[in-house]
Amino acid sequence: AIADGAIPNNEGRGYVLRRILRRAARYGQQILKCEPGFFAKLVPVVVDTFGETYPELKEQQDTILEIIVEEEKAFATMLDRGIKYFTEMEEELKKDGKKEVPGDKAFFLYDTLGFPIDLTEQMAEEAGLIVDVNAFESDLEAQKQRSRDARKAAKAGGAERFELIAEQTAWLADNGVEATIDDTKYEWDVETDATVKAIFGADGFVTDGSTIKAGQSVGLVLDKSSFYAEAGGQEADLGVIVVDG
Repeated sequence: AIADGAIPNNEGRGYVLRRILRRAARYGQQILKCEPGFFAKLVPVVVDTFGETYPELKEQQDTILEIIVEEEKAFATMLDRGIKYFTEMEEELKKDGKKEVPGDKAFFLYDTLGFPIDLTEQMAEEAGLIVDVNAFESDLEAQKQRSRDARKAAKAGGAERFELIAEQTAWLADNGVEATIDDTKYEWDVETDATVKAIFGADGFVTDGSTIKAGQSVGLVLDKSSFYAEAGGQEADLGVIVVDG
């Protein structure tokens, strides 16, 4: 896979590769009692054995070796801690008559010590345990949401961020507010004359009788806008609104 251009990382086939390498490193050191760095030493053997059938192995041998050495070193700094943490947890669970690794423990192994969930599941199976995968996935999703919220807060420059979901768009439609015309969003540095059609605050849309406190953030729904809204990989435009009068 590395000879074909795959690099161990946290996405796609790169993450599959990282999981395979880390499972092998853990099994070799903990079960087979190999010395740290053993995995990289297998590269010349694999190249000699399969190099005739897969010539790219010979061509990319130095690159393959370099990547595996770096990945093995990076994981080695956490491997001993992870094994120690799991062993102590295993002893505690069995002492209490339990057979399930809590999701938060599995998440700590994943998030702090770099143990993919399938590696923790393998170690649990070897120890006669199971992993609470549902709780782990819940913690993982909560972490992803925190990351998304942090990115949004950074983009907003610390200001409160508003999102219009189905409930809000339905309110706009019921109150005769049409979709914003944004035909000029593909043009650069455009000044667009627009009218505020609705104001959205922390407690919902501003209506007759409701107020907004000084310094409170609000969202403005315009009839026209030159701003490109965030969508997919596209970052939202930033700009200013100048109020006449």
